[in-house]
Amino acid sequence: MANTEQSAVKLDVRAYPIKEPKNKTVAFASVTINDMVAINGIQVIDGKNGLFAQMPQTKVGDEYKDIAFPVTKELRQQLNKAIVDTYIAEKDKVSVKDQIKDGQNAAKGANANDAPSAGKGKKTKTGPEH
Repeated sequence: MANTEQSAVKLDVRAYPIKEPKNKTVAFASVTINDMVAINGIQVIDGKNGLFAQMPQTKVGDEYKDIAFPVTKELRQQLNKAIVDTYIAEKDKVSVKDQIKDGQNAAKGANANDAPSAGKGKKTKTGPEH
C-alpha cells in the first residue's frame, strides 16, 4: 500500500434541518466526497460545546461504532466545518421560508376576515324608513 499526499478534498454537503428537533439532533446531513463516495445518515448535534457532525453509527453490544469516518484529523475538521456551515445556511433558509409562509397565511386570514361572506356584511334596509 503506497502512501500518497492528501490532495484537496471536494465535499458536496446537504443538510436537512429538523423543524422540531428531538433530543440534541437538529439536522441530518449527507456528504459526497470527491464525487466518488457518499455518506448518508450524518447527524448534526447541538452539544454542550456547540454544533458538531456525528457520523452514522451502529450499536455493537453496549457501544456505538462509527460506520464511516474520516481517517485524518484534518479531514474530520474539514468535514465537520462543511456540514455545520451547510446546516446553518439551510436552517436560516428554512427560517426565512417559514416566516414568509406564516406572513402569507396571516395575510390570507386577515383578508378573509375583512371580506364579507355570504349572508353577512353590509345590512340592507328592506322596508320603509322611519
